[in-house]
Amino acid sequence: MMKNSSHIARSLKSISTLTALTLAAMTCIAAPSAVAQSYPARTVTIVVPFAPGGPTDSSARLIGKALSARLKQPVIIENRPGAGGTTGSAYVARAKADGYTLLWASTSSVGVAPALYPKLSYAPITSFAPLAMVARSPIVLTARGNIKAENLKDFIALAKTQQMSYGSAGNGSITHLVAEWFNDEAKINMLHVPYKGGAPALNDLLGGQVDLTLETIPTVSSFIKTDRVKVLATTGKTRAPQLPNVPTVREVIGGDFEAYSWVGLMAPAGTPADALKVLTDAMQAAENDPALQREIEATGLDPVKSSPDAFKRDIEAELAKWTRLVKKVNPVVE
Repeated sequence: MMKNSSHIARSLKSISTLTALTLAAMTCIAAPSAVAQSYPARTVTIVVPFAPGGPTDSSARLIGKALSARLKQPVIIENRPGAGGTTGSAYVARAKADGYTLLWASTSSVGVAPALYPKLSYAPITSFAPLAMVARSPIVLTARGNIKAENLKDFIALAKTQQMSYGSAGNGSITHLVAEWFNDEAKINMLHVPYKGGAPALNDLLGGQVDLTLETIPTVSSFIKTDRVKVLATTGKTRAPQLPNVPTVREVIGGDFEAYSWVGLMAPAGTPADALKVLTDAMQAAENDPALQREIEATGLDPVKSSPDAFKRDIEAELAKWTRLVKKVNPVVE
């Protein structure tokens, strides 16, 4: 009887050990799934590498609100301006790759700046994981209201007879590069007057201190309604729907002149695949929301439906384009 009891005890112990091992194995298998389901577990931050206000900041806030509703977590906007968007971009590139710190990327910070400054501390393709482009706008060539030119052709002719000037959002900005490209294509030599943003450049345009500015549609829309400025052209491939009567630069001078200021969302490289999947799904749901599209359009931007792969291809194309143009026009960025 005692022998049987000992055998039974050993059997029960073996079963208990096997059960414990089985449960441990099941826990290990289930762990990744539990981690995947846990993101996001807290506040997500979108870093805007420009100052508050303006279309870049306002579009980021629209996306932040849309993502928050879908992620069921707060999404806050943190402005880290400086050096044409490179300060905030470098900050995100160095941030912990856990899906909780994201970059509101733009043409200036991941297209133009890396072409101008090859020794940046980040690289657009290897330092970030693209999620989606969200919106874009062509650049608008806007002249002072009392200039003796009624259209872009007149302006070019006038610029060939006298010194003209243009104001940009600063050295190395997309508006600076677009203007220098226009100088090269139109065979003119406008004087560059850099400002610390588009708003002060527009103020000096209104005051007659510069002859031309280049800014996005949202930035100049309130001025277009007055007679104090003249809208000469836009830089899109086709005419902007907001300005159907305004020709494109390529309509007037020919060639392949085309430039957009765009914004989109990126994460640091190395962000876990499960977090990227959650963010990508949320972004695609947001971009397919008609209400959000209307909100973006109301700011003067054109909504874009995108994907990580499409956004990566767009960034690669932009970087190649601006690198080529920097070599061609050799802008002064002191």
